[in-house]
Order: sequence, then structure tokens, then C-alpha cells
Amino acid sequence: MKKILGFVLMLALFFGLAACGGDEVIPTPVETDDTASFVGVAPITITVGDPFDPLTGITATDTVTGDITAGITVTGAYNINTAGTYTITYKVTGSDGNEVTATRVVTVLTAEGCPINQEKVNGICVPIPAETIVIMHGAPYEVDPFHADFSGTEQLERQQLQTEVEERLNVDIEYRAYPANAPWGPDRVTAIIQSSVAGDHLADIYWSVSDWIQSLAKGDAIVPIDQYLATTGQNIHDSFLEIGSFQEQTYGFGADKLTVDVGLYYNADLVTSLGVDNPTDLFLDGLWTWTRFDQWATQVQTALTAQADDMFALGGMFSSYAESMIPLNGGALINATTQRVAFAQNPALETYAFLNALYTKGLFEPTPQYDAGSPLWQAGKVAMHPGNLWFVNADNRWGGLAFELGFVPYPRADSFVGDYISPVSGVAVYHVASGMTPEREALVFQVWNELQIWQTEAEMADSFELSLMTKFDQEEYVEAYLAIYDKVYLDLINAVGIGAYGENGWRRNCNLGIREGTSRTVMDQIKPIYDAALEAYLNG
Repeated sequence: MKKILGFVLMLALFFGLAACGGDEVIPTPVETDDTASFVGVAPITITVGDPFDPLTGITATDTVTGDITAGITVTGAYNINTAGTYTITYKVTGSDGNEVTATRVVTVLTAEGCPINQEKVNGICVPIPAETIVIMHGAPYEVDPFHADFSGTEQLERQQLQTEVEERLNVDIEYRAYPANAPWGPDRVTAIIQSSVAGDHLADIYWSVSDWIQSLAKGDAIVPIDQYLATTGQNIHDSFLEIGSFQEQTYGFGADKLTVDVGLYYNADLVTSLGVDNPTDLFLDGLWTWTRFDQWATQVQTALTAQADDMFALGGMFSSYAESMIPLNGGALINATTQRVAFAQNPALETYAFLNALYTKGLFEPTPQYDAGSPLWQAGKVAMHPGNLWFVNADNRWGGLAFELGFVPYPRADSFVGDYISPVSGVAVYHVASGMTPEREALVFQVWNELQIWQTEAEMADSFELSLMTKFDQEEYVEAYLAIYDKVYLDLINAVGIGAYGENGWRRNCNLGIREGTSRTVMDQIKPIYDAALEAYLNG
């Protein structure tokens, strides 16, 4: 009847307008009902293990073609062996081409006939107390979506996800900061291990860095998660499985994909004013080699010296350059693949010699500093400085710089062939604490996995590109970063238990050797120490 009235109304409207002598008007279609509809889609309650066919009792009919039940499709996950509340969706397409959907709630009761997270006591279903899962982090506001100062992304989605996980798995998730006696580094590692020895773990999940895995594993403070990688841990990216491994077991894990975090940053305003080549353009044109890098820095220094005595082409510590340039000369520091100390081999020695030559020419500032850089860099008197991507917006690094930051990857050796590669170490990872029952351990790892917003490779690439666009002012910097962003490899230089800045540390001796031209001597002196540490790391 509704369709007939609609049709009559259109005819009347059309002929009425025509009779009035107006312009020809195409009538506006009147909405009609879908031809397809469902019967039998109603909430259902079953008990764990009961047989359940989502199509039983469900039919679909079409006002034109009749029974179209065979065309029904069902989507949505449910598990008849696990108590819970699930939602499934039915879809069918009618003769009018419209797809009709209907949702159905499926409630699966426990074997005792109780709703999820309840048990029978004296014949009555009562709630089961939720288990508290503690995640310990250096800055809980970065990961706790309910924190008043949450600084992460997708807060609402993460809140909804956590609420759903807590209800479905009957847990309370609690984020805690590390205690005062565990601020960072050895103190944090010691505190975690001591709590394990005492049988009173600080948390169920620890956030730390990959360099500490050896100490935490040997201290029996954390457990490998390999047994879960085919099930609840199947989304973890291979790059994290590599960085989180120790003695052929996986102890560290994360929810993203490892990306290059280091590069060379330059004062774009200063470089433009000098009229020299743009480093990013040189890289994108395939010309960013050691020879061109030397030429560029020399031209910059010549122009700066004409302006003032306290302006320099290059800033930062020698070791920051060497760490990323040695792989681009075919070498490594401690190669995780060959399992050999390589920082005293020819590719490394050639890199030290190259950097020493640049220093001897007066291209480096005389009093460099790590991280945020020296006062000269901060004041805009140094053209180029090594750094990490997160420095760009950080208030305690470069977020307050008064000049535009340009980005360019490290230069390749003239004879280097192959893909760009960048070492990674000290990566933020999570661990599962030791000392739990098998059931609780599995639950803890499942909880962590289900709290994550997992992305495909393409989605991760898109997200990374968007993050770069918030850090750089020019599209060419983003283009240069994307060209190398996932070209990472694991280097063990910081993982074998030798302090990088201690008397025998590679970083300290690298800086010393390049400055004094004694790299071969100092590297030969510390290599046996690293050989022994690597042996202990690999074989225990």
C-alpha cells in the first residue's frame, strides 16, 4: 500500500506541474521499504559447549523473489567454549539490490549456567573477583588511556578497548610508575631482579629497553614468550622479535615496527643563507657520499669562518657519527648475525680515519655534547648535528630551537653497495615477569596483546608518515626519511653489559681515538674485553 500511494503521489505531482505550464520537473523519488527481511534474529543464550549453528531458525525472504535464506552471510566472532557475550551480524541482498543487515547477541553461559565472570555459590551465580594486572612503565601517562595527562594517541578507542578487555577477561588493569629506587639503568634492573628474588615482583608486565634483556633474563626476572607467538602473540612484528631475543628465546616485545631513529639534522635557515647545496637534495639525488659530505662540510666551514670564529660546520660527538657510518661502509660494531666484535675491523677503522680527517680540518666544534647539543648548536652557530627523531619536538632537546631543522640520513662510503642500513639498540620493549603460574602468565600476556591497537604493514607506514609530517616543515625531509625509515638492523654494542661511557666502553674510546688519531690502538685494547662479554652474552 505504501508503494502504491507513493507512486500515485508522484504521478499527481508530475501531471499537476505539467498542467500549470511550468518547466519540466523530474519528480523526487519517494523512499520505499527494502524488499528483503529477516525472520528469527533474536538474542540467544546457550551454555559453554552447547552446539550452536548461527543459521538455525534464521530465514530471509524477499517480497519479489521469495525465500532467499541461502544468500545469508554471517560475520562476527564468537566462541561457544568460552563464556561471554558476543555479537554476530547477518547480511542478505534483496532483489532491489539493497543489502539488509541484522545483529544478534549470543550469550554463552559457564558450565555452571552463570554469565561470564560469575560462579555458582550455594546455587546462586555470584561475581568472581577480578585479577589485577600491573603494567609498570617509566611514564604511565604515555600508555594509560585513563590517565589525566595521557599523551598517547587514539585515547577514546584505547579506553573502550581496555574496558572491553577488562570485562571479557575479568581483570583490572593498573599502570604503575617505577619506584624511586628504580629510576633508570642499572638501578632499575637491580630493583626488578631483587623483587623477583624476594618473590614479590614489582609488576606483571615491565617496560624497559632491549639492552637490559640479558641482565633481566639471567636474573630470572622475566620469562620468554615464544610459546605464545603462534596464538596470542601472532601480531608482534618480526623486527621486535629480533630485538627482543636473547640466546634464541624471545623476552622483549612491542606493538609497532622498528624504524630508524637517528640521522643528521641541520640548521636549514643557516644553510640556506650560506648558499651551499642542500644536504637533503644531495641525498635524494643519490649524491650523499663521504666525498660529497666532506666537500659540503668544508664549503660550509669556509663560509662560516668568514662570519665568526665560533661557528662550525659539524657538531656533536664523533661516536654518534661513527655508529651509523660504519654500517654504511660495510661494517658493524658487534654484528648480531655473525656474532663477532667488528668495531676493530677495516670498515670501522676506515670510518674513524675519515672522521679524524674532518676533525683535523677544523670542521667539528671544539666542545661537543650529546643529545641536546652544545650551547653553540642551540644558538644556531653549528650547521649540522646528529640526533634522534624524538628530539625534534621534545622540550628538553630541540623543541625550542629558533631555527628550522632539516633532516638528511648519514652519508654512505663512496664504495658502499647495497641498501641503506641503520643500527638499532636500546629499544623500548615490554617483558612478562617470572614467577607466575602458567595460567596467570598466559593471561597476562594475552591482556597485554589485546590492549594494543594492531596495524598492518601499510597502516604502520601511513602512521609513520603522518608522524613525520608533524615534525618537519618541508616535504623533502619527510621524503628523505621515508626512503630509509625501516632499514634497521640489530647491533649488540649496548647489549653485552659494558657501559658505553665507562673506561672500557666503545663510545668513550671511539671519541678519544678519533680526536687523537689513535683509533686502531684504543680499539685493539678494548676488543678482548668485548669479545669476552659477547661470549658470555651469547652462551651464558
